[in-house]
Amino acid sequence: MSAPNSLLLMPYPQYLSSSSGFFRIPSAGSIVLSCKEDTISLPAARRLQNAISKALHVTLPLSIGTRSSVQAVCSFSQNPDLPAQAHEITIQENGISITYSTPEAAFYAVATLKQIIEQTGKVVPCLTLRDHPDFGARGLMIDISRNKIPKLETLYRIIDLMADLKMNQLQLYIEGTPFAYESFPQVWELETPISGEEILLIDAYCRERYIELVPNQNSFGHMEAWLSRPEFNHLAEIPEGFMLPERMYAADFYPEGLFMRPGTFHTEDPKVLDLLDSMYDDLLPYFSSEQFNVGCDETYELGLGKSKPKADELGKGQLYLSFLQKIHELVTKRGKTMQFWGDIIIQHPELIPQLPKDVIAMEWGYSAEHPFEEDTRKFKEAEIPFYVCPGTSSWNSLTGRSDNMMANLRSAAIHGKNNGAIGYLITDWGDFGHWQHLPVSYAGYVHGAALAWNVEAGLQADVPGYLNRFVFLDPSDIMGNLMLDLGNYYKLESGLSRPNDTEMSMLLRSKLGNVLIVEQLSDQHFEQLTNYIHSIEERLEEASLYCEDGELVLSELRNGILFVKHAIKLGSIKRQLALTPGQLDRKILSEQIQDLDVLLHHYRLIWSERNRMGGLEQSVSKLLSLRKEYQALLEAQRSQ
Repeated sequence: MSAPNSLLLMPYPQYLSSSSGFFRIPSAGSIVLSCKEDTISLPAARRLQNAISKALHVTLPLSIGTRSSVQAVCSFSQNPDLPAQAHEITIQENGISITYSTPEAAFYAVATLKQIIEQTGKVVPCLTLRDHPDFGARGLMIDISRNKIPKLETLYRIIDLMADLKMNQLQLYIEGTPFAYESFPQVWELETPISGEEILLIDAYCRERYIELVPNQNSFGHMEAWLSRPEFNHLAEIPEGFMLPERMYAADFYPEGLFMRPGTFHTEDPKVLDLLDSMYDDLLPYFSSEQFNVGCDETYELGLGKSKPKADELGKGQLYLSFLQKIHELVTKRGKTMQFWGDIIIQHPELIPQLPKDVIAMEWGYSAEHPFEEDTRKFKEAEIPFYVCPGTSSWNSLTGRSDNMMANLRSAAIHGKNNGAIGYLITDWGDFGHWQHLPVSYAGYVHGAALAWNVEAGLQADVPGYLNRFVFLDPSDIMGNLMLDLGNYYKLESGLSRPNDTEMSMLLRSKLGNVLIVEQLSDQHFEQLTNYIHSIEERLEEASLYCEDGELVLSELRNGILFVKHAIKLGSIKRQLALTPGQLDRKILSEQIQDLDVLLHHYRLIWSERNRMGGLEQSVSKLLSLRKEYQALLEAQRSQ
């Protein structure tokens, strides 16, 4: 038997009070919908029925209406006077009652009750619980555009986790060709995109769990995959591409500068809107959501190419706003509410009041220090509804950046709630190959969901405990803390600010001859990193995972560790190339090539377990280039 104060509940309820006594769930009895009107809670009741059957091996029938002849194990009754998504659970010695405002509120109540039963078994403690969310919209955005397009079963697994955590919005980020546009088969014919029919399946799976699948299609910047094609290149602001300004990249990573393919639309070409019209017509009919995230972030070239005269006349901010308003017209004529990334308009705060009042600004930022307080206040003062959008800090990390992730998620929650955000969206990106495996992001999903529901309690959420008990099913209680510790290797790097990156990831993506990146890294750094990762590796072998994909999770983490270990050795090689370029041991290079071959072999096998094959070769392309550089250096050493 477990007392209420010993229960692990995620998200934690707004109010919980324990009473003396326990209720023993009988083998005979019913789950009761108090009256015919309570059939709106039928999905929640069935979910409870399944949870009891799975946890207790007891099958309880459903019953409509109260009868003296029927023992009500759990009764559902609606109270429309409760706030949206609010619910109450009362457990007394004679049974359980759930009072709810809306069907989804009943579903959330069952999510909590399911966690209680999975911990207590048949004997549940008496308590009173009243609950409602701090943020009306609590979402997750998954990047399916940078190489990794998840299989349907992978998305279903994520959606089930979201349902357990009371999240209610999912976005699949689209730029390029992860979606099979029926009007443009030539752009995706060599890929393995998600089809419209598959979107229908995902949308239905989400709706069954009270999750809104919101379409997310970038529509202004980040259009490289389209604008690099001959048939669309003329629609680009700078068709030939451009060099990114020095202030926008790390000089030691790109010592020769950073060339960017054309990625931003020419705002004054009416054919751009024709293209967007067709893309929207292909995409949007498959979604039941009345919202649409059109992106429009990081429009790097805006006002620097074809539209420069216009930008000089009106200002770059006004040029951006004008095109955003045109996109808004395309969205509203389809009956949708437009979401858009707020990073460009926030640079022109004087223009924020000119935004249409029915748009939703998505205030994103992924560092622990991101100014959520300052930025969200600008949207609040202009009476523009907004979400806060922190991230999992998993991308470009290999195995995560745990402390940054937690600080970023917490800051967004605190300042978002204080300034009236209507939503909280956890973003999970996949830049530069999407090398991080899915479980690396789980801690961010869990902690973000806990904060989005109850900010105050979420700050102290037992994320490792939840991962162990409900995600990994690890009775050794090792994996949860290990995941966070594995994601903190970056703290043993040089200490330089590396936004959305780690130096070990940067080493793997840089040219072998670029030794600038190790100037701030000493032998001591690499020794500490080696010892740290070795200790993680030893702890991993002690974990016992009983989740359905437990062996895969272990393989994914071992592969992530291989990435970090390879980067550490690569850093040592670069240091030797910098200090004594002619004295590199050929044996070390040969071992490094073999090590990389093993890493790539396992990476490819693991990839195919959760993801579609399209994008895999692009994901490993930088690693294959690195292998060629190893081989060339080895051959040069042999010829000396």
